[in-house]
Amino acid sequence: MRYFIHLAYRGTAYRGWQRQANSGPSVQQVFENALNKMTKKTISFMGCGRTDAGVHATQYFGHFDYDGEWNYDPIERLNRMLPSDISVYELIPVHDRAHSRFDAIKRSYEYHMHTEINPFLAPVSAYYNNITTLDIDSMKAAVEGLKNITDFRHLCLTPDKFHNTFCYMYEADILVSDDGKQLCFRFTANRFLRSMIRIMVSRLLALGQGEITLEEFNDVTRNNQSFTFRTLAFPEGLHLTRIVYPYLEREPKRFVLLG
Repeated sequence: MRYFIHLAYRGTAYRGWQRQANSGPSVQQVFENALNKMTKKTISFMGCGRTDAGVHATQYFGHFDYDGEWNYDPIERLNRMLPSDISVYELIPVHDRAHSRFDAIKRSYEYHMHTEINPFLAPVSAYYNNITTLDIDSMKAAVEGLKNITDFRHLCLTPDKFHNTFCYMYEADILVSDDGKQLCFRFTANRFLRSMIRIMVSRLLALGQGEITLEEFNDVTRNNQSFTFRTLAFPEGLHLTRIVYPYLEREPKRFVLLG
């Protein structure tokens, strides 16, 4: 029997989702260890995608196969076994060929940042202490333009590792708090390439700070020119927030940062 698990995690303590040899704990490693201990089987848990070190997921799905009986509440037991920065919401029976990664048709991310130091935001929002003002209007115009391009090769860290770099951007926008000290970038697409969002945010912040013009930003995206990457946007601000399948859609658990 194949199952999807609906979960969420705070990625601060992990080297990302993917199990990696000799590089520190991953969410997959911790989750598989708990699943194996609970079922007394060796189970491979396939996730819906990779996240970088320090990146969070307010909604995440993975799948595994298990033919045993549940004579206990597996959700309650997993949550007791897992650390407090990983939470399980649902165990969902699916058809035997369902795939949590390849069947996803939409993925949404948010990138949260703040410019005034705040210990309560620090674990889940990126603090930029060198930013005083941003040209929000230019940034919003640039974000709107991202929905008009299809080849994101120029916004991928390792484009040659992909069969193609075409993505369809369904939604892209920016939310700003009343005091202007918190921003949330939101993106929804059919797929995202490696570090694509952290590169887009980095470029948008460069635009907002006047390091590049809107024309330069648009010229890079329209003509797919190569450019020297700025430092990637900090990972702790990035959240995978929604995964949609043709046969499954769930409302993600929400938290509020903007106020």
